[in-house]
Amino acid sequence: MIFLAIVVGVGILGYMLLEKWTVLDAAYMVVITLSTVGFQEVHRLSPAGRIFTMFLIVGGVGSAIYAAGKVVEIIVEGEMTGYRKRKNMDKKLRQMQNHYIICGFGRVGHQVAQVFETWQVPFVVIDPKKESLDELEAKGVPVLLGDATDDTVLMAAGIDRAKGLIACSDSDVANVYITLSARQLSSALNIVARASLKETEKKLTMAGANRVISPYFISGVRMAAMATRPVAVDFLDLVTHSGLVDFNLFQITIPTGSPLHRKSIAEADIRNTSGALLLAIRKSDGSFDLHPNETSTIDTNDVLVVLGTQEQFDLLQKLVH
Repeated sequence: MIFLAIVVGVGILGYMLLEKWTVLDAAYMVVITLSTVGFQEVHRLSPAGRIFTMFLIVGGVGSAIYAAGKVVEIIVEGEMTGYRKRKNMDKKLRQMQNHYIICGFGRVGHQVAQVFETWQVPFVVIDPKKESLDELEAKGVPVLLGDATDDTVLMAAGIDRAKGLIACSDSDVANVYITLSARQLSSALNIVARASLKETEKKLTMAGANRVISPYFISGVRMAAMATRPVAVDFLDLVTHSGLVDFNLFQITIPTGSPLHRKSIAEADIRNTSGALLLAIRKSDGSFDLHPNETSTIDTNDVLVVLGTQEQFDLLQKLVH
């Protein structure tokens, strides 16, 4: 279409310069020539004008036929439908708030996305592979085809409105650059990054990652635990991500002005009020109270780790706020 527009422009300019025609006459001549309707010439052409017209026919008519063919191809192959889907996806991306960004849709990215879907956590995927775009669009998952190290792509994914980012590319170098870019764009973003090599973990932390995960280290620990404590591991699987039971692990931060501020566990009565079981408290200084008892105190910015159903967690949120 761009080439066809150039041909039209050159054709109009050529007739104006060679034949001294008006813009209207020149445009009319170009249109009837490219459309091959067979009308007669606007004015009698000079030898130079005839030569110019021959070149216009050779270059322009072919371009017009090709452009028309592409339009038919777009309609026949459903590319217009794909365009509408892309527009709807872009609109969905602009409306997303407090979501997570998965950078890289390899084996680890697939697993993260699956867990997010199970937990009904809003997320968007950034990946350079066309196969990922086709797979995720078919599921209705927001996806951007591009390089996650590009600030423009991260902004398009709504990083300024996002709650967290998962840097799980297969390349440690890419994950470092993704972390650097993301931290530069959002200082409050919670960034979890993958590191295949032990020496990369420190670099990712320096780049701004809040948490660094090594799949090989985690796999080794998990295999050892499954070999020595299989029942305990099975229980944690049920609680954390199996989806086979209706309860899960949740965390909730005590906000400023919460009714639970400065209350003891006995006074808060979380178990009887919401039904959720309090497992641990991470204090505002980063330390953990792994055995909270009735005299343990809840303060602002403490994070409560609880076990319960989604309904119980919703009740606890109302209690905390």
